[in-house]
Amino acid sequence: MYITRIISLFFIFAVFFGNGQVGINTKTPLATLDVQGNLGIRKKIYLGGSDGAQGILGQKGTVLVSQGQGLPPVWKMLRVPPFDPFLYFSFYNIGVKTQNGLAIGNATSGSNIYTENQSLTSFLGTVTASGGVINDLTQTVTINNPESILAFSFETIFMINSTAQYQGADIAIGIFVDDKLKGVRVYTLDSEVAGLVRDFYTFNLIAAAQNLSVGQHTVKVACTRRSNNNNFTGDIGIGKSVYTNLNDFMMQSSFMIESYEKPNPTNTTPVYIP
Repeated sequence: MYITRIISLFFIFAVFFGNGQVGINTKTPLATLDVQGNLGIRKKIYLGGSDGAQGILGQKGTVLVSQGQGLPPVWKMLRVPPFDPFLYFSFYNIGVKTQNGLAIGNATSGSNIYTENQSLTSFLGTVTASGGVINDLTQTVTINNPESILAFSFETIFMINSTAQYQGADIAIGIFVDDKLKGVRVYTLDSEVAGLVRDFYTFNLIAAAQNLSVGQHTVKVACTRRSNNNNFTGDIGIGKSVYTNLNDFMMQSSFMIESYEKPNPTNTTPVYIP
């Protein structure tokens, strides 16, 4: 019996020290420990240990996450809670800002009535100089469920370069998904007094889009100068300074997009993204 044990131990050490690999249920191990079969762990798992340190135990609620080829796994907390499939959850949000707004001359697109899903081209009108898209705010979002809702929040400064009393301009700012209008606000700004003052206004727009198809969608913010008041011909600024009482930093625009979705059982997106 003792001779058998000695021979068995000799065989194990020979395998271990001979090629540095041990196989269970395999004669050709491909890793330091290659288990061909089920693996049961009844107590603890330590990660990142060394000859002088035991390693790190995972905390309650953490899971083992691969960091990719050549990197060791790590303990990570799930970023999302359990989902109720009948409720909406905020899956992600995007926030962007820019000092590259629009400086628009005296061309106008007309005081039109806007409708949902109207095209971006018809919104801006035939006179292209009357407005445009704030390109730095354009974003691509992904919809995983057709019942999703996209919520938008846009803020900027509207400024007129006028020195005459009661002169001003009428504008419209819209949010578009795939070049279709989803939300719009109009505003008229006139100078209150004559002189060196250049009037400005903090403009806000909140809108939403729903019943979008599964896949990627492009979101844009666009502005058009609808009309001029009292023969006003000066420039207007949308998130862009047109006079020295404000600079581009003070005029900058910000745009938030939030996605609210009902959990989709066919969604294969990982719950944790490193």
